[in-house]
Amino acid sequence: MPFTNDSIFENSYRTYSADSTSPNSPFFESLVFPENPSGKIKIPQVPNADRRVCDGVYLWPMYFGMKDYAIPLDEKPDCVAWSFSITKAYSASVRAGHIMYKNEPELFFDSTIDVFGRILNTMTNGLYSQWSWMGQMQLWEMIMSKPYTDPTSWVGAYSEIMDEKWEAVIDGFADCPVVTVTNPKAGAYAFFFFNEPYQGVQTSGTPSFFLDVLGIHATTYSWGWRGANPADYYGDGVGFHDFTRMQLYRDLNVYIEVSRRAKIVCADTSASIGDFLSIDEWVAASSTRANRRLHEETGEVLTREERRLSLKETIPRLTDRQLEIHVTNIENRIATDEKVEACAPDYTTTCLFEAIGTRHEDY
Repeated sequence: MPFTNDSIFENSYRTYSADSTSPNSPFFESLVFPENPSGKIKIPQVPNADRRVCDGVYLWPMYFGMKDYAIPLDEKPDCVAWSFSITKAYSASVRAGHIMYKNEPELFFDSTIDVFGRILNTMTNGLYSQWSWMGQMQLWEMIMSKPYTDPTSWVGAYSEIMDEKWEAVIDGFADCPVVTVTNPKAGAYAFFFFNEPYQGVQTSGTPSFFLDVLGIHATTYSWGWRGANPADYYGDGVGFHDFTRMQLYRDLNVYIEVSRRAKIVCADTSASIGDFLSIDEWVAASSTRANRRLHEETGEVLTREERRLSLKETIPRLTDRQLEIHVTNIENRIATDEKVEACAPDYTTTCLFEAIGTRHEDY
């Protein structure tokens, strides 16, 4: 039966744009400042600050290298609430921090108190041990003991170290035919974009280029698109796996070594390092049966021996030990992808942490 009340009909079928100022708009904005992993300073889309929550875990001077390592306060968005992290200043895997939020609007305030009132005691109830809790306070005291503008302060020294890390990464990949650094000195991660004709070579959420050629673990961040199509933003042919982020929380010497390796393989696509593949071999190996999960004919999972033989046929120079390394990499990628896909379509952080929140070691 058609609607007879015009107002009911109108409200039932109204579509709101993201910049709508209507109190009935369903849009709610979450904004990271600066963005992760691109390091960009994003422009708020929802006009009403009461409908915007902000993530400030990277709101530290050392993540604003593109702004001379100073927080651009004039570009800081207005938000009804902010979350901050102590540990994101130095760790990619530990999370501890605090939140702040406005007293208005009243509905948001009451909802926030209701949610956090149920979980704020979990730390003292055992999520963190006493030494960790006290250690975080000691860290705060050390960080706040000198102005961050002082180069001898904790933040000031960290900013200088971050600059050295960035310089190493930028220099190492400056002329690399495979990837381009998209965000020099912006954020806590180096965010790489694959160049043509290497787009589409890697097909896993665990970057095969970085692991098989350079010997380091990273992530494609493919799940971060959460349903959006990267081709709509970067052009036809660009896929979910054509991006890689590499965190910059390790010791400076790690990135100096990454830079050294990148210069070798990027200068000559037939060159390899240690047990790893050359760029040419990586491309060739990526299209073999060894990297597929199932048989084309039977639909059954390939055995480890079948993967090894396929890889050996493609790259005869690999020793048995090296073959074992690369077959293990392939099987780990497939297993990880299956775990990640169990988190589809939303790919929530909680689900991803449960699925792949394990530590890995570089070779």
